[in-house]
Amino acid sequence: MKPIMKIKLTNFRYVLLLISGLLISTFSLAQEKKQQSTNSKSGGSYSGNHAWFLNTGFGFSNHGVPFYIGGEYNGFHPDISVGGVFSYHNRWDNHKDRSAWTLSAIGNYHFNRLLNLSSEWDLYAGANVGFYGYSHSSTGFGGGIQVGGRWFITDLIGLNLQFGGGTVSGGQFGVTFRL
Repeated sequence: MKPIMKIKLTNFRYVLLLISGLLISTFSLAQEKKQQSTNSKSGGSYSGNHAWFLNTGFGFSNHGVPFYIGGEYNGFHPDISVGGVFSYHNRWDNHKDRSAWTLSAIGNYHFNRLLNLSSEWDLYAGANVGFYGYSHSSTGFGGGIQVGGRWFITDLIGLNLQFGGGTVSGGQFGVTFRL
């Protein structure tokens, strides 16, 4: 194994360790705090009495098919969520293995109360900022915007679709779990 490959694998292990720690602390806090919402199914909050959301799925971009996992917290304000997301892409290009990862903080404004939507739906737009790295070049700092929606097929499980632009552009399709 080349020394440069050892550095990349070591960096990736640190990123995975950081993400694992963030997810464990997120789930610990989710068990401690429960949000009490006064909105009903007839219109208002997208959270449905749940302050935490876990999002996971696949994406589409010009860097390959990314896998992503992230969490959001909605306990500060009924229309605003904050959280983080990690994504990893890998593709084979000109006989070279190329990978990319992102670790970003996100913030979204949810339009449900403004549009008087039921809690089955969630329409949002927001911004993200964080770190990215590519196997064929250095790491960096960047940001972007996103717009998306969720359709909750049960009280706890929904499908999400999101499009974005910026440092990492493309889209995501996956599942959201209300915690």
